[in-house]
Amino acid sequence: MPDLQVSDLGLKFNYWFLTNRQQLRRWWVLVLIAVDIFILTAVATQGILLIFRFRDASEVVATIAATTKDMAGAPARLIPTALVQTSPATTPHGLGRYDFSMKLENPNASWLATVTIEFSGGAKPLTPVRVTLPPKTTRYAMALDVAPPAAGQLPQASATITQTDWTRLTPAAIQTIPTLSVKNLTQGQRILVSGDGTQRVVTQVTGELVNGGFTSLSGLRVAVVLTRNGATVGVRSAILSTVAAESATAFSVEWDTVITEVDKVVVIPEVRPSGVSS
Repeated sequence: MPDLQVSDLGLKFNYWFLTNRQQLRRWWVLVLIAVDIFILTAVATQGILLIFRFRDASEVVATIAATTKDMAGAPARLIPTALVQTSPATTPHGLGRYDFSMKLENPNASWLATVTIEFSGGAKPLTPVRVTLPPKTTRYAMALDVAPPAAGQLPQASATITQTDWTRLTPAAIQTIPTLSVKNLTQGQRILVSGDGTQRVVTQVTGELVNGGFTSLSGLRVAVVLTRNGATVGVRSAILSTVAAESATAFSVEWDTVITEVDKVVVIPEVRPSGVSS
């Protein structure tokens, strides 16, 4: 049997290993625990990061979807919504004649509409009416003092929009639309006496148009509409030659007939952005 020669270093290492074996086991367990904790921490961290990344990805997808939806709806924003209109109304003018009218509403926030309307139903062809509707406004197209097809006959008004021109307004242009108000509004019957002493009873509306802006207005048309239970029973308009800045201008309109049971008087100054004419 050959002799096994062990160096002093080997003997010292074996002796150290035998005497520290228990301590080495404890250190090995601690190392394994540390490695496990590191692995678990890394897995948990990556899991949390994955959750946040998934949420961010979901938000990106939602943003892309919203952008796509907005892009799909962009053409709709570039095309104005059609005007809202009512059926034409026939109301008494007085002295055997009548007025035709139709209510128009522009639902768009940045589009101005200029409309050409042809009324019919009277004894003669009527001149086409042009109406300008700034954004989010209501206007009345009117054909006044229409002779009936035959004496004593109630005409049936009809109206056709033959042309609608749209103009997209900038916010600055919309800001130029004057804001007017009405005060001291009255409505009722009044007896008028003509030059030959003849008396007649008329329906009259009076009021004052207040221009709170810093710009004077010229040739302003004011529409006056009488309603009963929501139905139009009388229409008139007045032209004010000048409405001075920061002042009130009186106006008056009359019907040569008695219109009773009026529950609302609507006064619409037909203002528009500066530089835009009807």
